[in-house]
Amino acid sequence: MLAIKPIEDKAVQEHFVTLCGGTYIESDFAYLANECEEDGKTVRFPIGVCQFSLKGDRGEFHDLRTCPGVEDEEGMMIMARAAMSFLFRCGIPTLTAAEGCADPALLKKLGFVAGEDGKQTFDLQKFYTSHHH
Repeated sequence: MLAIKPIEDKAVQEHFVTLCGGTYIESDFAYLANECEEDGKTVRFPIGVCQFSLKGDRGEFHDLRTCPGVEDEEGMMIMARAAMSFLFRCGIPTLTAAEGCADPALLKKLGFVAGEDGKQTFDLQKFYTSHHH
């Protein structure tokens, strides 16, 4: 069973971001995806981490990474959507992906496109207000 939760403890955030090959950013928010037992609480193994910021009217993914030896694209996509939903609910209309923050194929499947500045960009406003989302 997939369980995605915000990471509230900065030491835990640092551990998982580093474990997954990212660079810990203390001011960032983060979510952790775990494969759990059917009780939804007992962790079988961690899947990955999503570390992101919100500044002004923009959000940015800094790390969207799987744990070593884990391949779970669906879990990663669901975790990314959870972070995207959080950002949208905070009033953030646009999300960018920092260079090298994630597998480019995953970003493409999520719907990121190259913006005018060349950065991978996702229009949260359009996605969450369109009747096709």
